[in-house]
Amino acid sequence: MRMMAILLGSAAFVYFVTGIKGRFTKRKRFYFALGTYVLVYLITMILVFLDGVP
Repeated sequence: MRMMAILLGSAAFVYFVTGIKGRFTKRKRFYFALGTYVLVYLITMILVFLDGVP
């Protein structure tokens, strides 16, 4: 449950930050947020599988 909160929080943060200046469309902001979600997930899984996270 904590993992999902971290992923959702990071994606929501990126979605919010990319919308501040208004340069990106909603679709591009969504893609950035989705990419962040996947990237954070992959980094976390790599660290877990390499025993980098206790």
